[in-house]
Order: sequence, then C-alpha cells, then structure tokens
Amino acid sequence: FVILLEVSYISASFAFSDINPRFPLSTINAAATIRRTRQLRFRLCVAASNEAAKNEDTIPSSKEPRKILVVGGNGRVGGSSARHLQVLDEGGVELLLGGRSQASFEKSKARIIGQLQDASISIPTIQFQQLDLNSSPSALAQIIRSCGARAVVHTAGPFQTRTNPTLMQASIEAKVPYVDVCDEPLLCEAGKNLSDLAKENGVVAVTAAGIWPGASALMAAQAVDELRKLGSSDDSVDITMSFFTAGTGNAGATIVSATFLLLCQKALTIAAGNEVEKEPWTDDMDVDFRGSQGVKTVRLLDNPDVFTLYRSIPHINSLSSRFATAPGVWNQLFGAMKTLIPKDILSNTDLMQGLSIFSLPIIRAVDKIVGATNAMRIDASCVKSGRKCTFIVTHDDLEQCVGLATAAFILEIMNSSSSIEPGVYYPAELPLKSRNRILEQVKKDAIVWELDFSD
Repeated sequence: FVILLEVSYISASFAFSDINPRFPLSTINAAATIRRTRQLRFRLCVAASNEAAKNEDTIPSSKEPRKILVVGGNGRVGGSSARHLQVLDEGGVELLLGGRSQASFEKSKARIIGQLQDASISIPTIQFQQLDLNSSPSALAQIIRSCGARAVVHTAGPFQTRTNPTLMQASIEAKVPYVDVCDEPLLCEAGKNLSDLAKENGVVAVTAAGIWPGASALMAAQAVDELRKLGSSDDSVDITMSFFTAGTGNAGATIVSATFLLLCQKALTIAAGNEVEKEPWTDDMDVDFRGSQGVKTVRLLDNPDVFTLYRSIPHINSLSSRFATAPGVWNQLFGAMKTLIPKDILSNTDLMQGLSIFSLPIIRAVDKIVGATNAMRIDASCVKSGRKCTFIVTHDDLEQCVGLATAAFILEIMNSSSSIEPGVYYPAELPLKSRNRILEQVKKDAIVWELDFSD
C-alpha cells in the first residue's frame, strides 16, 4: 500500500511539473498561490460575516460569550469548526475542545490562535475538556453540565461502524443543542430515534450537518424547492449528487480512513422510489464541476445525504451520490484496494485509521501538490415536466468549508431555538428560513456558486 502511495505521489508530481508539457511548472506555482491566498480568503470571509450581520436574515451575533463544546476539536475538522464559530459569532463564544489528549489540545489551540491572529480576529477563551466517547451517555451528560457548555458539536470521526449516538443522547439529557458531522447512515438513523427524548427535553439536534453531508443536502432541498415552484408540488424528482475533493482537502487522516471504510460498504441509492444498495466505487459518470475543476469521473460511494434526503423530501424517484479525488491515480488506488484487500481488513476501523496516520507524510506531500479544493454539484429534474436545476458550489479548501458549514449549523440552531421545534433533524428537515441562512453562511467563502435552471 505504501508503495502505491509513493507511486501516486510521484505521478502527481509529474502531472504538475514541467516534465509533462500539458502541466507546466507554473501550475505548481499556481497551486502555491492558491495556498497563499487562503489567508486572504479567510479574511474576506470575516469581512463578509461582518457585512452580513447587517441583514436581518443572517445569523445574529451574541452579546454574551457562550461556551460551545467541540468534541474532536483537536483534529482538523473540529479545529476548523471551532475557529469558524469565532469568525461567525465574534466575541460571542468561548471554546471548549473536547478530547483525550492535553498535548493534542495544545497543538490545536496554537493552530487556531495563529489562524485567527493572521485574519485579525479576536482570540476567544479556549480551554481543554477531558472526555472519552466510550463513556456512558449519563457520564458524558454530567461532563457537559459541569463544564457549562451551551451547545455541543461532534466532529470526532470516523463514524463508520459506530451504532450508538452516545454523545447526542448525552447532549439531549443535558438539554443543550447538538450538531454532528456524522457520515454513517445507520448512526444517523439511531440518532433520529432519539427525537422523542429531544422533544421532551426541549432540545434541537441535527445529524449529518457538515459540508457534505450537510450543506449538500440543503443544496438538494433548495434545488427541489425551486423546481416545484415552477410546477406541481407532487411531481417526482430525480437527484444526482456529485463530489470532488483534491487530496484530503487538508482534513487529515480521518477523511482518508473514512474513505477506506466506505470502500467495503454498499452505496445506498434510490431507484423508482425504492432503496437499492449497489457496489461502491462502480457506475462511473463524467461530471462537469465547472470553473478550474472541469470534468471529473465520479463513482458511487455511500453518502448519508441519500439516506436523509429520501426521508426528508417527498416524491423522490431516483437519488445517488458519487465521488472523485485527485490525483487521478488515487481513484485507481481506491479501486485496487476494494478489489485486493479482504473486506474484514478494509472494514477494521482501528487498522484503517492506523494505516492513514502511518501514510500521512506521503498524503501531506500529495496535498501540497494537488491542493485542497472541494466541489459539489447537485442535479435535480422533475420526472413529468422535465425541468432541470443544477447547483454547483466550490471552495478552495475542504478543511475551511466543512468548519464554516458546521459552525453555521450550530449557531443557527442556538440563535433560532425559539423558531425551531425541539427534536432530532436531518438537515433538509430544518425550516426553510434556517436552511437559507445556513447556505448564506456557506456561500461567503465559495469560489463557485451557480444555480441554473433549464426546461
């Protein structure tokens, strides 16, 4: 496997060097320029946040700091979520980073502070909260109460093979709002089963609420809403979801191990209104993400958006989700792993996480070459009328946009608690105004944002 990774690194290097005349050395310089502009883009996102605060339809800022517990905050996705909580609600939050390692916390804290300073953002109080997700819900609920958290964000993946939404239950028992970035359909469903408890305790919780899954489901819901405005509200719809992430998107080893685990998990699709499981990494399709990304060959990969949208939007005729990465050789590598590695090994969470961490130096080297772009495309069409809607959103850094989206979800829930009925929600089930406000936050740092219609 390490040899294959080295081959992928060499291939990526050649593809972006002057050895290959199709990709001159200037491409590497361009990639470096993109990385250097992320600090500027982060500042522009901050400026946009301040400007949007003047609009009554955006998330209002808080007057008094509220403690938000970010579990997994020592990781890339959790750290980005914590940072964007301060950006979107500057002066309104105190951050508690929940995890097991004080040393990891110190590194994450230093990284968050450095990025906020670079963007000229005030530094919030950032503290470490010791916890273990293997603890019981009652024990975790007690920690939430004792630390004074007003909300909980769960980013500690990978979520594959987990079956018990322990932290969600703990948050509901502690009576605080909750959001997670869960990408495991069965775990999402288990969380949904806690909805009655959430209603009893007056709590709003949202599962699968990152960039994808999460904001991508809101994109699909908006596309369907727009189509049905033009026709019948009961017209069946076909939805195709496509995603592209360059390298790991700067999101670290967890996203790599999650992809490995998904290669041995059937991909849920909807066909003729019924659930159909298909083999992962099959049924390839060429999709144009527009902008600098162009056409990518995407393949089926399980995505909880399919599961949650099917249960949120009525009259879905067909629905599927596909994915591609860069460099291109990685797509072939995933196919080879699916074919050659026994399923019992590929489905071993600890082993895949360990392999991802072991391979991280090579993975990081590839990331520096290919960048961290994240692109999403939603194609929706009405079965009867034939009307079509295409929604494309691209960000230049997955780590940044997943943190932005996750922060937008939890702040919307906290600031609009009086207008959202208690319960456990899938993203597309949230009220229309809340969905629109979250998407407006996600839009701030996008380099492509296109919503097109055709007959």
